[in-house]
Amino acid sequence: MNSDQYWIECASDALAEAGIQADAVQIKIIAGHMEGAREGFSLAFYQPENPLIGELREAKAALKAEQEMVFCRVCNGRGRIWSQGPYHGSDSGCWKCNGNGKHKP
Repeated sequence: MNSDQYWIECASDALAEAGIQADAVQIKIIAGHMEGAREGFSLAFYQPENPLIGELREAKAALKAEQEMVFCRVCNGRGRIWSQGPYHGSDSGCWKCNGNGKHKP
């Protein structure tokens, strides 16, 4: 069954239930108007987007960004750079990955 047949059957059933006689051409015209009304419904009446769709979009973007990151060779993925000297030591966050251990290429 294609969409035209679906709408024709819906129009035919509605007309039969209401006790209205119509020929095939009239039913097809009514079905076309019903299909157009369904397509334009969201333009006439505001329906907010499901919030889960936005959350899913954000999660997919975050996953893609995480997958694009590469291992930081400056700090060997530790996020910190340590250096030990004979008189002092240094411990600082990695400048390349900002302490994350990974960065964008």
